[in-house]
Amino acid sequence: MIRIFINISIYIIVIALIMYIIYCLYNYILKKDFLNTYHIGKLPSGIVIRKCNNENEKNHYELEYPYWSVSKKDGTADKRVKNNSIIWRKSKLYIGHYLVYSKKPYELLVVVKDLRHLGIEISMCKEEKEKYFRILKRKQTFCLNNSVQKIVDYFVNKPTDFENLCAQVYETMGYNVQITPPTNDGGYDLVMMKDDEKTIVECKCYSINHKVGRPSIQKVVGANNVVLADHVIFITTSDYSAAAISYAKEAGVELINGMDFINILEKYGFMDQNDIEVDASEYQLKNIDLYPYVPNDIYEKFFR
Repeated sequence: MIRIFINISIYIIVIALIMYIIYCLYNYILKKDFLNTYHIGKLPSGIVIRKCNNENEKNHYELEYPYWSVSKKDGTADKRVKNNSIIWRKSKLYIGHYLVYSKKPYELLVVVKDLRHLGIEISMCKEEKEKYFRILKRKQTFCLNNSVQKIVDYFVNKPTDFENLCAQVYETMGYNVQITPPTNDGGYDLVMMKDDEKTIVECKCYSINHKVGRPSIQKVVGANNVVLADHVIFITTSDYSAAAISYAKEAGVELINGMDFINILEKYGFMDQNDIEVDASEYQLKNIDLYPYVPNDIYEKFFR
């Protein structure tokens, strides 16, 4: 009896192993087929490819976000619950006769970006449409009003959007820019790389009558004692006190005030008076754009 039980167990294990090998082989063949069809170099590890009947529809994608099975009001894990787990949902891209999905939405963003870079049209998802209209409104505001006060008025209720604008400006300059999460910025808002040199940037949208003092400059210098960046920049829509300017010179911090920032925006086409357009590279989602949709503790662990 025991021998029969052992034989049955071995048989089940062998069948399961064969099925797993077939499954892996099938996935491998579909991934290779997808890569060859769209001439992409590689896919993130969590991406799964399936065949689907989607050829008569536009290429489009939709994002789903992870959440805790039991959470607090802010969405973070309720630590009073034992074995609390993250529920991961599938983010999906429908393209040609393929369904591309991953439980990690940031992986799907990589695939969408690569495909668009190759000239393949993919409709904006819901989050991109929201970002598109924010950028369009900002451009319309700047084109009609090229004063510091108008910029301050625009960003007064959304300071994190000012950080996004600063990031876009430096990306136009050729920097690789990462925005720090709002709740854990470490004393600076942007981390940038260019020519193998690191720069950190603090961005403050203040009213034009405000003077940034020495303590604010000291704070970002203190932050750099940990980061050890090659350059430190402080951007404000207002101006600086005499003590702040003096200390910044000693500490090697580049200061950009409101008028300096206006000049930069004009120089790099952010106040262009021609037809207003929003390029796909501008509304293309990045990891930081997913921050509002993901519980902070999950974002910090998986999305950074």
